[in-house]
Amino acid sequence: GYRLARERRRISVGEIVRVVRATEANGNDSSMDGDGSELARKVVRPLWQEYQDELMAKLDQLTIDDLCIRADQNGVISEGRQNLDFAI
Repeated sequence: GYRLARERRRISVGEIVRVVRATEANGNDSSMDGDGSELARKVVRPLWQEYQDELMAKLDQLTIDDLCIRADQNGVISEGRQNLDFAI
């Protein structure tokens, strides 16, 4: 598990995706702008980038709290709550 630095209502899913992407890309220079066919460079990649931008905009509006609420509404039982132990 992770300990959150901010309240879950203040952390967007978009932020998490960006951190994961940056971690995966760390040290991996995969600049492919010159690679591939003209169709890929001028049509497919720009279209894919447009869809990714739209998806990220939606993920920026979705918080961890939103996901927790959806899970609760769908009857998903929190593993964290099941494993809480306040005994000293």
